[in-house]
Amino acid sequence: MSDPQDTLEVDIEKTALLETALELSSGPAPARQPAIRVPLHIVAASHAFLLRPTRLILRYILAGAVIFMSYWALSTLYSGHFAHMIPGHVWEGRAAEVRTAFQHAYHSYELLGFPHNEMISNDTSDEFNGWGVPALDSLDTMVIMGLDEELQRALEHLEKLHFPSHYASAPFFQTVIRYMGGLLSAWHLTKLPLTLHQAHQLGLALLPAFNTSIHFPSFSVNPKTKAIEGGFSGHPNLSLAESASCQMEYKYLAKLTGRTEFFDAAQGVMDGLIEIQDPDTQMWSRWISSEGSKPAAPASPQFSIGSGGDSAYEYLLKQYLLSGKSEPQMLEMYLSSMRGVITNLLYVSKQRNLLYVTDVTYSKPNPSSKILVPVPSNDLEHLSCFLPGLLALGAHTLKDLPEDVFPAAERKLHLDIAKGLATTCYLTYADSFTGLAPDVINFGARGGRSWSELYRKWEDNGRHGTLPGFKVDVPVRKDPSQRGYDVRVGRWLSRPETIESLFILYRVTGEQIWRNRGYEIFEAIQMWSRGSVGYSSVWEPDSSSPQRKDEMPSYFLAETLKYLYLLFKEDDCGLSLDKIVFNTEAHPLPVFKWTPQEMEYYQLRKRPSKGSGPSLKELLRGKRKPKPASKSG
Repeated sequence: MSDPQDTLEVDIEKTALLETALELSSGPAPARQPAIRVPLHIVAASHAFLLRPTRLILRYILAGAVIFMSYWALSTLYSGHFAHMIPGHVWEGRAAEVRTAFQHAYHSYELLGFPHNEMISNDTSDEFNGWGVPALDSLDTMVIMGLDEELQRALEHLEKLHFPSHYASAPFFQTVIRYMGGLLSAWHLTKLPLTLHQAHQLGLALLPAFNTSIHFPSFSVNPKTKAIEGGFSGHPNLSLAESASCQMEYKYLAKLTGRTEFFDAAQGVMDGLIEIQDPDTQMWSRWISSEGSKPAAPASPQFSIGSGGDSAYEYLLKQYLLSGKSEPQMLEMYLSSMRGVITNLLYVSKQRNLLYVTDVTYSKPNPSSKILVPVPSNDLEHLSCFLPGLLALGAHTLKDLPEDVFPAAERKLHLDIAKGLATTCYLTYADSFTGLAPDVINFGARGGRSWSELYRKWEDNGRHGTLPGFKVDVPVRKDPSQRGYDVRVGRWLSRPETIESLFILYRVTGEQIWRNRGYEIFEAIQMWSRGSVGYSSVWEPDSSSPQRKDEMPSYFLAETLKYLYLLFKEDDCGLSLDKIVFNTEAHPLPVFKWTPQEMEYYQLRKRPSKGSGPSLKELLRGKRKPKPASKSG
């Protein structure tokens, strides 16, 4: 029995729980019914039961609000590190999508193009020697993706090739990075003797290319006759990128075979470059004169990280890393040239504050002038979008350097610049109608400002606020008038550079934003590049009527899809950035160490050196000076 004190008077007419027990009489309004005394604990229990779901919902709402605010705060503080978190199994599924895309592309090539070069649905092309470049360029992609049947068929084709008997000109640079790089990478991943044997034979067949007056490699060489052809596509001068982008392959081949002529030929180019490094910009002109007995810069030097220059700068850092950090000359050249790039080639758009890298030509302001002044083109090439990845790779792998060699503040700046540049490169995709980027955009008509000048103003104002160009959360603009740039070359050429940089930034920082952006690009590729037969480049990607071009470059298989696959994989596929180095065609080569005997024989500690030049701080505080025209004439 409950205590009388624990009861509550309940009006029967107002109590829904007991309403069915009342007998309402007809006629005049009934008199007030007597109250029934109901124990308090029964009423309390009934009300608690009714209120329990409401309290539970409130708790869920409160917990959800706390989680959301924490998520938002972390996303803001860590620039996307926690943003858009997607489960690992979803990313593995996306990697599988890329693997399927590779199979569709490669099987189409086997059906229509093999054993010629780049698949064309109505015809075939033998632009790169007719050795089946899509097959040999993507050997390591097949290994990484576990495509054993496709690999076996490609190896059967490789076994039939005899490079020294090829009776036609072979483009030196493309043959080295695609064929030799692919064979050396396949050797590293499979240890199949056939791959190393053929790489060795190819290295010997191409070696006569170095028989120029300045011992820089020619544009092409005939393996059978050993005849060479001069500059790039008939250009009177040699290309910086084509001359200085064979060193990774030839030095690794020298390590594997013990043939010193491979090392000597490749290293001779680097020793020559030391002599013509521009003292003001710390860079090299994209064209090199080969008229005399020594390399020389042309009268009006052009400095570029894009076409004609790109991979030369890339290979400075990568030679240092590939050799187990045992070639100090390469480190000095890398650090000094990157300081020059940062000081001279970085600009920021007026609209959206987009950071971009462009090329600069020194020319006379008027015909009678005795000075040369730097004139930026304000172009951003897709080819230049490898630079964010290079800077991020350097920031990651050079952390062990002393403070007086590569200060922590400079290393952080490299990474910040990498993120800013990668964001701009991504936006050229995201802004586009199809989600595929044009090959060249231009900021000139909308106005570009020198980043180094903005840096000086920022320092003079007490370093308040964020430097322009460093934001990664810049809004997408589908309206061309709001982008801050114009399309100059409206072609998406299946290039890998932006995806390469997204991959390296994700590996280095772990920030999900780079992964997410990569998947956006892959979705656009699937939508606009994929056809019933293979994948193709796309003309006018920023229009409502884009056109698929009848070609599928081998680098789409060797680089673009490989980097996408590695970006989405949860594990590193045995390709840690601390243990392998990708050549400029995305072929992973293993870090090795020269023996003490090799270091002494190759004089790796005694190579010509100019040191790392002025510090970045000194360069940024100074102002660019004109060059005397007489010294360049």
